[in-house]
Amino acid sequence: MKTPGENVVSINTNEIIKEKLITAVGNVLARVGFEGVNEDLVASEAGVKRINIFRLYGGLSELVSAFGESGRFWPFSRELMQETRANFSEISTEQQMAAFFKSLLICLRRRPQTLDILAWEPLERNELSKRLEDVRVRSSLEYFENLHGEIPENIDLSAIVALLAAAVFFLSVYSRNSKTFGGIDLQSEKGWQRIELAIEQLVRGSFSS
Repeated sequence: MKTPGENVVSINTNEIIKEKLITAVGNVLARVGFEGVNEDLVASEAGVKRINIFRLYGGLSELVSAFGESGRFWPFSRELMQETRANFSEISTEQQMAAFFKSLLICLRRRPQTLDILAWEPLERNELSKRLEDVRVRSSLEYFENLHGEIPENIDLSAIVALLAAAVFFLSVYSRNSKTFGGIDLQSEKGWQRIELAIEQLVRGSFSS
C-alpha cells in the first residue's frame, strides 16, 4: 500500500532528475559535440543512473529535443519579439525583419553554451544535430508568422534570411574565442551596435531594391 504523499515525492524526484539531465546534456554537447555525446557521459554529468535517460525521455535523441525546447538552447519566438525596442505590431515589415536578426544576435550572445554547441554543428551532422536544428527552424517560423504587410515580389526572402542568419551565427560563435572580425570589435557593445546597424541597412536595402 502506498503511503500518503508517496506519489508527490515520486513526481518531484522525477522532475529533479529531468532538470539535471537537461542541464547535463547541454554541458556535454558543448564540451564534446554531437559525435562524442552518449548516455554514459550525460548520466555521469548529471550524477544519475543511465536508465533514467530512457525511463524519463525514451532515449538520448528525445533528451536532446527536450533540451532544445527548454528555452536554454534557443530563444522562443516571444523572447525574440520582446527584444524589439518598439511595439512589434506597430513597426513596418522591413523593421520586423531587421528586428528578428538583431534580437537573435542578442539572445545568442547571452547563451554562451549554445554558441559552443553551434560551433560543432558544421563539423558533426547527425540525428542529434538535426533535433536541435528542428527547434531553431520552428522558432523562426513562429516568429515570421507574426509579420504583417507585404513582402516585395522581387525579394528572395529565403536567401536573405539564410544569409543574415549565417552571419549572425558565425559572428556570435566566432566571438567566443576571437576579439575582432573584419575590424569589428566583437568584445564591445559598440562593435555589436555596428553590426545591428548594418543589419538594418542590409534589410532596408533589400526592401528598396
